[in-house]
Amino acid sequence: MQDNNDAHITYGKYENQKLGTLIDEIKNSDSVLLETKLDNTILKVFLDKPIAPNSSKVFQIKFRTFFDAGSTRRRMKRYKTFGANHYNGCQWYPKICVYDRKAGWNTDQHLNREFYGDYGTFDVDLTFASNYIVEATGVLQNEIEVLPDSLKKKLDIYNFKNTKWDTVPSVIIPYKKNQRKTWKYHAENVHDFAFTADPSYRIHDTIVYLTSPAVKSPSGDLGVHCIAIVQEPHATGWQNATDYLAKIISTFSRDFGVYEYPKIVVADAADGMEYPMLTLDGGRDKSYRGVLMHEVGHNWFYG
Repeated sequence: MQDNNDAHITYGKYENQKLGTLIDEIKNSDSVLLETKLDNTILKVFLDKPIAPNSSKVFQIKFRTFFDAGSTRRRMKRYKTFGANHYNGCQWYPKICVYDRKAGWNTDQHLNREFYGDYGTFDVDLTFASNYIVEATGVLQNEIEVLPDSLKKKLDIYNFKNTKWDTVPSVIIPYKKNQRKTWKYHAENVHDFAFTADPSYRIHDTIVYLTSPAVKSPSGDLGVHCIAIVQEPHATGWQNATDYLAKIISTFSRDFGVYEYPKIVVADAADGMEYPMLTLDGGRDKSYRGVLMHEVGHNWFYG
């Protein structure tokens, strides 16, 4: 397909080996290893017993995903920035195909685009070196542990309003070898889970209050937790990001229906893509306003 489209592809170390996501094994709830058959990007799993109507099955999936710097892994990114690795974790885990009531199993091959995904509940632990700042789909469950108020004050975007664009970032959390930090997220009724992580991220948040009492922030207030994260060398261009995000949520909630989730993030991540509660963006004010509106708007209209 790439040849026929005259696509100029740059392969990374793992892409050269055709390594993307590898499923090592799938077991059922009784730890019985299940037979599988791979068809390019679709894996067929042969169950030991049928799943009866109105019943459920639990599967244990052991897999590995290879982050790379080439151009075939659309949206998933790992790149060097200001001396450190930046990560965009997108389409990084195996998904159960959707069983569509009209068409049955959706087995369309994944040709480097978005997925057709089922909705569900996610509990995800993300472990990074302790100097990384992370954001993701879902509500952070251990904020006091990984992002206490004292640290948030040091990381506040407003502290860096006079930082020159693209200068070397300061060190807020020193890197310590073998010291790790785990960020725990919980998300309900989402069709995807994505994350972004960078040691130079700086953060600011606010709550926008909507008309629906069904929408609650993590603190229990009636509102949506609006979060902006930006690499420190770009902070001077993101001073209005949180306030602008709050305006987008308020406007779209009025025009298209109340925003369904408890939080929304705009992230400085050299991209332009939407995931539940998380958008990966780029640029600076005022040029980034269209990007932020577009990607946040996708939380009403996915795919």
